[in-house]
Amino acid sequence: MKTKHMESELLYIEEHLSCQNYMTTIESGFKFIEFTEDTEFGEDNTNKNYLLFFLKGDFTMNYNQFQNKSFQEGDMILIPRSSLFKGVTQRGSTLLSMFFDVPENSCDKLALHLLSDICKEIEYNFEPIKIRYPLTPFLEVLTHCISNGMNCSHLHKLMQQEFFFLLRGFYKREEIATLFYPIIGKGVEFKDFVMDNYTKVNNIEQLISLSNLSRSYFFARFTEVFGMTAKQWMLKQRNQLILKKLTEPGIFIKDVIEELGFETQGYFGRYCKHHFGCTPKQLIKRYQANNETN
Repeated sequence: MKTKHMESELLYIEEHLSCQNYMTTIESGFKFIEFTEDTEFGEDNTNKNYLLFFLKGDFTMNYNQFQNKSFQEGDMILIPRSSLFKGVTQRGSTLLSMFFDVPENSCDKLALHLLSDICKEIEYNFEPIKIRYPLTPFLEVLTHCISNGMNCSHLHKLMQQEFFFLLRGFYKREEIATLFYPIIGKGVEFKDFVMDNYTKVNNIEQLISLSNLSRSYFFARFTEVFGMTAKQWMLKQRNQLILKKLTEPGIFIKDVIEELGFETQGYFGRYCKHHFGCTPKQLIKRYQANNETN
């Protein structure tokens, strides 16, 4: 006779494993960790945002300036991207980690952004939010699926959207703001964010990803703040940087091409011809002549 446990195991495993969704690298999703011994875990420079759900055991966490913070079963916390964190726990402890860049759903992005005013009233101290119904059965089902090998990209995408849906429906805005404070409550105005980050990205889409805003809201806000479209502004900054680089003493054109990410010398030449009306060499000579005149 089959037991309840046997009946709940993943069926038709070969059909799952042959599916393309199982062969895809999971860029955003969940990971279940069961610690088999007393251990330390963490990263020196996280490349994702990590939402940690402590399912069993006690944990001691260091995160940036916050040291030796204690958490236990039923707590959830957020570790933002580009952070230094280390955790310590005992054998038998379990946790579920949700890793992501930004919420995939534009409604979820906007919902987080709209909490920025609440964040201004919060004194953030890396405190946890409690896991409660309906997140409790949601996490139980998700953990069961992953533990039994149901680990496809489609599952991760669906469950991440369901998590944000349940969070927005059954948690107070103050709780959500406290949890996500590290990525929405930095106290940086939109213009300051753009100025601090535009040189760190290669295109507008990467800048939008860093902002945690929906594309439509980002573009509307950009035009409002800067008086021109994001594309026009980014092009202006790029051209100013090219002029700055080409007029540095002893500069070589190949160095500018490599540093600014142009694919070939021919493409860079056509770019200069289109935007400055001359070749890179002519551009250098033009500014050298201007400097001699001045």
